[in-house]
Formats: sequence, C-alpha cells, structure tokens
Amino acid sequence: MQHNQRLTQMQDELVQAREMYAPDHPQVVEQETRVAALRQGSPQVRALQDEELRENLRKARDLLAEAGWTYRDGALRNAKGEPFIVEYLDSGGGERLVAPYFQALAKLGIAGDYRRADFALIRKRLDVFDFDLFTVRIPGSEAPGSELLDRFGSESADIEGSSNLMGIKDPAIDALVNLAVSAHTRPELVARLRALDRVLRHNYFVIPQWYSSTFRIAYRAGKFEQPKVMPQYYQAEDWVISTWWRKQ
Repeated sequence: MQHNQRLTQMQDELVQAREMYAPDHPQVVEQETRVAALRQGSPQVRALQDEELRENLRKARDLLAEAGWTYRDGALRNAKGEPFIVEYLDSGGGERLVAPYFQALAKLGIAGDYRRADFALIRKRLDVFDFDLFTVRIPGSEAPGSELLDRFGSESADIEGSSNLMGIKDPAIDALVNLAVSAHTRPELVARLRALDRVLRHNYFVIPQWYSSTFRIAYRAGKFEQPKVMPQYYQAEDWVISTWWRKQ
C-alpha cells in the first residue's frame, strides 16, 4: 500500500512511521491466505499477536504526538484542530485487506474512508496524484533499469502520469537509482539495488500487505505444451501467451 507523500499530513517522517506500527499484519495475512483456522488453533499465538499490536499502537501514538497529532474531541487532530482522515481508493476486492488496518487506525483516532470506484476513474485520480492510499503491485525483475527513474526519481514526482505515485523526492535515492541504472556488472547491480532497497524501506514509503508464492491459472489439460524450465520471475499471463504452444 502506497501513501501520497505530497499531502501535508503524510510528509512528516514521524507520521509516516506510524503507518508501519498500526497495521495488524497477522490478521491481514490470515484473511488473505485463508489459514486462519490453523493459526487460531493456538491461543498462545493469537495472544502474542494481540500484545504485539497493542505495543505497536502505543509506539504509533507516541510518534503521532511527537509530530503534533493528539486525540481530542473524538478524533486525532493537529494543532489547527483538523482531524486525521485517510482515504483508500479501490476498484474492488481490497476490503478484506484494508478493514483490519482501518480498525487499528481507529484506535488511534484516525478515520479511514474506503472509496470504491471504477478503475478508469481511479486511474485519472492517480495520474494527477489525487489520492491518500492505494495498493500497487510492482512486478519484480532480475535486472531493473531505467524504470527505476520513473518510479523513484525526484524528476518524475511532479510529472502527471508517472509511476512515482508516492511523490518521492530524495537526493540519496536519486543517487542510488542512478548508480543502479549505470551498473556494468551483475555484482554491481545487486549491491546497488540492495542499498536502494534499504533506503526505501527505511523511509516508510509503503505499508507491506501480502504476497502469494504461486500463480493460479486455469487451462484445459492436454491441449497445451509448456517449457520444462520455468523462469525465476515472470508474470503468469505473459509467460503463457509468449511461451506455451498448442499440442500437436
């Protein structure tokens, strides 16, 4: 889940940090992977998770207070008395992921607004950076290159329609991105990408949600052949279309 750094309430690093402490990640993972029954079978595990959530919420509360956000009149407010409200855009299917998160935010006095709309309308808002929170799946690549400039570079932050939805403007990140793009060897690229990854995670730009280790594809058995050796990283649809063939 990415949040828009251009918004005043999202710019303070302390406020960004509270995003990481508030989510109930175990509950989100349970709901998405449908293994809740297995984990709920151990009361000790759930009790530990509840205690961790309470401790994280206390940390988030302290960080927010340090950034000038305090609870009064039934909501978390800044010095001007403005309530803290975040809107989550979704084209469908994200309720089960964002609901536990909003429940945790409510304990801090932060109001969550779930806004569902057709993706075409959401795309228009994303293109002009008119959003608070939005979930983006970024496909992996064995050799990331110039696309990093569009996704994380300062110059793209003010270009409407760019992939820099978060609005990242950081000279350190610009330097690391340029180093990664200019790498000449595999070891150079890996080392520079790892450094970039550490800096991006340290800045709390995103809220991790979940991932699946498998692709789910339905096809008619016996009609298609596929390569025996699978790539390490791939998008299921592209891989099927570009490499499968009809059995003779």
